[in-house]
Amino acid sequence: MSRVFLSTCLIVGVCTFALPADAVEKPGALPGVGEKVEGLERLEGLMTFHVDRQRGKVYLELPLAEDPDTGHRYLYVEGLVTGLGSNDVGLDRGQIGSARLVGLRRVGGRVLVEEVNLGYRAISDDPDERRAVRQSFARSVLWGGEIVAADGDGRVLVDFSSFISRDAHGSTRRLERTGQGSFSLDTSRSAVEMDACLVFPENVELEALLTFHSEKPGPYVRDTAPAPEWVTLVQHHSFLRLPDDGYRPRRHDPRAGSNSISFADYSAPLDEPIEQKWIVRHRLQKTDPEASRSTVVEPIVYYVDRGVPEPVRSALIEGAGWWAEAFEAAGFIDAYRVELLPEGAHSLDARYNMIQWVHRATRGWSYGGGVVDPRTGEMIKGHVSLGSLRVRQDRLLFQGLAGADELGTGAANDPVEIALARIRQLSAHEVGHTLGMDHNFAASTYGRESVMDYPAPLVTIDDDGDLDFSEAYGVGMGEWDKHAIQWAYSQFPPGVDEADELEKMVRAGLDRGLFILSDADARPAGAANPLANLWDNGSDPVEALVGTLAVRRIALDRFGESAVPEGTPMAELEEVLVPLYLHHRYQLQAAVKVIGGLEYSYALRGDGQDAFAFIDSHRQMRALEVVLSILDPATLDLPESVLEQIPPRPPGSARTRELFSGRTDPVLDPLGAAATAADMVVKGLLQPQRAARLVDFHRRDAAQPGFEVILATLIDRAFDSRAPASPRHEEVRRVVQTVTVDGLIELSSNPTASPEVRARVGGALAALGGLLGSPTDEGAEEAAHRAALAALIARYQGRALVPEPVSIDAPAPPPGDPI
Repeated sequence: MSRVFLSTCLIVGVCTFALPADAVEKPGALPGVGEKVEGLERLEGLMTFHVDRQRGKVYLELPLAEDPDTGHRYLYVEGLVTGLGSNDVGLDRGQIGSARLVGLRRVGGRVLVEEVNLGYRAISDDPDERRAVRQSFARSVLWGGEIVAADGDGRVLVDFSSFISRDAHGSTRRLERTGQGSFSLDTSRSAVEMDACLVFPENVELEALLTFHSEKPGPYVRDTAPAPEWVTLVQHHSFLRLPDDGYRPRRHDPRAGSNSISFADYSAPLDEPIEQKWIVRHRLQKTDPEASRSTVVEPIVYYVDRGVPEPVRSALIEGAGWWAEAFEAAGFIDAYRVELLPEGAHSLDARYNMIQWVHRATRGWSYGGGVVDPRTGEMIKGHVSLGSLRVRQDRLLFQGLAGADELGTGAANDPVEIALARIRQLSAHEVGHTLGMDHNFAASTYGRESVMDYPAPLVTIDDDGDLDFSEAYGVGMGEWDKHAIQWAYSQFPPGVDEADELEKMVRAGLDRGLFILSDADARPAGAANPLANLWDNGSDPVEALVGTLAVRRIALDRFGESAVPEGTPMAELEEVLVPLYLHHRYQLQAAVKVIGGLEYSYALRGDGQDAFAFIDSHRQMRALEVVLSILDPATLDLPESVLEQIPPRPPGSARTRELFSGRTDPVLDPLGAAATAADMVVKGLLQPQRAARLVDFHRRDAAQPGFEVILATLIDRAFDSRAPASPRHEEVRRVVQTVTVDGLIELSSNPTASPEVRARVGGALAALGGLLGSPTDEGAEEAAHRAALAALIARYQGRALVPEPVSIDAPAPPPGDPI
């Protein structure tokens, strides 16, 4: 070893041992803590703060830690008290971040706030084993501040103001990621909110007003901020005492319907996986653990935002309260209730499970989350954010189906009453997430057995041919919900094998036909399982689509001025028409999954479930028949009785994204609407993963329809010259043909499509181009149309020489979900 290297090591060693973590040093030039805080307001509880209102500073007093390496540990979570109001950006009122385990510790002349890395652990009694894992993965220091006062007993004081007023929520990153400009925190326009700094025995709540500046704010900021160059938000911080060790984590089972946390346990035996998953749930303990039914030590209480207006407020309380039924069924007496938030209480206070009402400029999703102990999965604070415009969109949907003349009648077909029925479901659904429940997008296929599905309105046709709304939405808990709560929350007497009992519960549920399919099975455009869908109804998605199209037809045939209240501009009929015209869009997504689909389960070895099964070819061909029926010009064409009642929009009433886009401004574009609806069918059938499955499944089982069958049937339906059509419908059929060619070109050029799929589509395009290029005697309009499509295909086939775009995109559909 060289002398230089050895000397360096010695110097480093001296420096290292001269400043041990949290060492008790002589105060030196620093004043004592008492001297520094003299005259300041003292806030004492879980932590001790001193507030200097005159200078706008908050000081943290930190005693000597028992363990200098870990410091003082807390759960920490940040969030927003006030929001931007833009659904697209997502900086919402009441939005909270993920809970973190942090340590506040002294290192030399500074205090650091350090996040503990819980993604990698060793669940072991051996401290050396735990240390090896801890030292193998990075930690994250979230903040550091200079010590400004110190006492000889190890107490120190640090100016905590910059921690409170930093951009902890990542608002600048979110604004930049969503294309709203490069914002930076303006400290001159930011300050700690002194009156919002609250200290309690179990938690600390801190707030700051933060102002972000950009010279070039984006469109969503310009839509919502009064001076868009300056965006001001109020940010919140919570520190919570670590929960005691009385909570027992429960291993996750994919068949049981619980959300989970996950981490790598490097102390796991070699014959077990490193990845561990524990479910998320509240702590709920029976007063008598051995009783099958018992009262509880501390009930779960949720609070509804006082800012929710009636009658929505009562609907939220009622819907969220349904979960009491599930806890009762699981043996917990008076274990759950929902109340109005007490006056003066803060919605982000960690002591309150919260159902918060959030306003945005445009409608958007609602969320159920909360503060979860990242060590164990225990839900500390459930927090629901409900978008206020959802209920208005539902009312609009039912105005189109039932008519505005029914508003306020209180009848089964009153759009407001049906919308309130939906908001009860939504309240129960989002609270379910905070109770630890996962989505179950299969529950609609075996009865309406879960609020954790996304319910489509069940509108039927009565014997007189009228629409029946009496069962539009379900009421109360489904059997799946009770089953999932029982599995997640059940307690077992001492001496009972918990794993054994939980497995028995799962199998009992399977025997009753209760199973789960979740987001990964339902949301992707190429999803394979037709039992997993959003906003669908019934056990047979294809026959449900037939019924949905029949409801749509009846409502469109009688659509008119009665769809809007008296005194409403007639142009606003379009707002009501859009969700009605596309009433079938979600059931279409469900039905198309039958084609090239696969029914599978979350089977575990030995549980008796079938892992997967191909779908019968007859079912697939029936699905293809019904899906393609939507391309009938009579189905796509908006009746003249509708079009003649919708004039261009009056001054001050701009077109929004909730309306049809098109090419006939300022007039509604019915052919554009037809193209949009046709495109949903064509893109659904020509989805790359679905097409690849059709190729592979036919290879594995000749009885399965091949992709070439789907291609041929689609092209035959779109280009069937024998189909009778009026001149009015002939133009709609040309729209369908253009959309079909565009869909074929898009799939053929899609780099994610398999080579086998692209080859088949290329062959189909070549044959179709030849057919369209042949002479026709069907009139000048038809000849021009066929020539244009033939030229489009030819340009695509020669694209290496002709680089310009060769597709003709259909108008994008207005936003669909959430409904």
